[in-house]
Amino acid sequence: MSQKNKPVVAVAVKSFSRLKLLKYPLTLDSYQRPFVWDSKKVQQLIDDLLEYQRQDATAPNYYMGTLLLHRNDDKQCYFVIDGQQRLTSLSVLHYVLKGGSLPKNIEFSYKSAISAKNIQKAKALFAKSAVGKILKQTLSRLEFTVITVDREDLAFTFFDTQNNRGVPLKATDLLKAFHLRAITSEDSIKDEQLQELCAKRWEHVQVKGEAGKQNRSNDFAPELFHYYLWRARNWKGKTVERELHDDVIDTFQAQSIRCTAVDSVTLYPSVGNAFAGSMQLLINDDYRLLPQPLDVSHHAAKLPFTLRQPIHQGVGFFLYAQKYASLINMLLHDENPETEVADFRNFYFSVVCQLSHYLRELYKLAVLMYVDQFGCQQLLRFALHLDHVLGAIRLDKAYIFKEAPLKYLKESAQNLLDIIAGAYRPEEVIDFLKSDQWANEVYASGKVAKIEREKGVQGKYLEALMTYYNKAILEDKHEWMDATITVGA
Repeated sequence: MSQKNKPVVAVAVKSFSRLKLLKYPLTLDSYQRPFVWDSKKVQQLIDDLLEYQRQDATAPNYYMGTLLLHRNDDKQCYFVIDGQQRLTSLSVLHYVLKGGSLPKNIEFSYKSAISAKNIQKAKALFAKSAVGKILKQTLSRLEFTVITVDREDLAFTFFDTQNNRGVPLKATDLLKAFHLRAITSEDSIKDEQLQELCAKRWEHVQVKGEAGKQNRSNDFAPELFHYYLWRARNWKGKTVERELHDDVIDTFQAQSIRCTAVDSVTLYPSVGNAFAGSMQLLINDDYRLLPQPLDVSHHAAKLPFTLRQPIHQGVGFFLYAQKYASLINMLLHDENPETEVADFRNFYFSVVCQLSHYLRELYKLAVLMYVDQFGCQQLLRFALHLDHVLGAIRLDKAYIFKEAPLKYLKESAQNLLDIIAGAYRPEEVIDFLKSDQWANEVYASGKVAKIEREKGVQGKYLEALMTYYNKAILEDKHEWMDATITVGA
């Protein structure tokens, strides 16, 4: 049969040990996610294999699910589209059981700290739990349905519709794959270089955030897209609902815009950009603003994007994600912050961290939108007045449910996030917060006077608040907040 008439799809049943007989080696493309199986998933695999070994020798082979492969004749390899996590785990098991040798024909390469840490954990767990228990010949009885396709677009059609036996793919995993595939032009060498740059930028996004500061196996991307980027773009007017997996995909994939040039991103007028119409990502990982070629700060938090701007496919998506991951880190975690950020951070960790988890989510989102709009101008002043309003909800309610921040945005005269996004001066936002009469009445009410400091969730927040302001009562609090900033300055 000629190459032209070859079947587009081939399906076969193969054992793990016979994957070495495939025409090309199995490898990972640049858009694949890190190895994310944790100790619980690895232990589940060990337990499953041990249970299988207890069966009669005549039992059928142990079925490991489907492998989806994209055959690339030009690069002479099979890219693993689905099955990466299982094959990586089995390769580590093979390494442990066979004295340090890896399976032939499986040529996976991981560069991220997340992958390295999880692989080491898996290796240690296999060495502790599996050696002497799982038989080497068991590997030859592990069986897959192997689907091979010769077109990448067809591979991802299968990928998006089939169930994954391993860790379910998060919306951000699918977004990463989609936008890396969108980096496609007639210059395949340049495309690969840009894909590699963007994949590295994504890894920088994944290790941001509080958990990333403590543990580099954390993946910050889901938190970034669900709790910050999606909500900043979609919590408008009175339409305020919690996001679902498909909502995130729709916003950052289906609604994204195809770029005319694979390495360029359209820019929009904003506080951070008053002169450039587009930005180019250079192969050396620098930026160039067009039409006036002008290098910008290499710090991703300074990139000239806005939260609610259109999402452009490929390079634009990754730069947008990195900008806001870096901006959140700058506000909460970077070392040696500038004075205004240090003052804000002191208040946040001293007082705001005593708020309800759900109110704190809205607080951080509003701060991100404020800094996106105005930089660090009057950041502490805004932070105090924002806490004044959200803190009133904490002091009014002993129990805060997840609908509380949504209810606040819906029932206010105007949506706070819309006010921030549409304001030209910080005073417009702060004046809006100061006009909240309900919040002022809460602080002056007898209900607050009855809260015992340090006792219960309300009392702990009240104690943190009074300690920060060095006050004994909260009456007329809205009148002396700005004075506190002046004294502190």
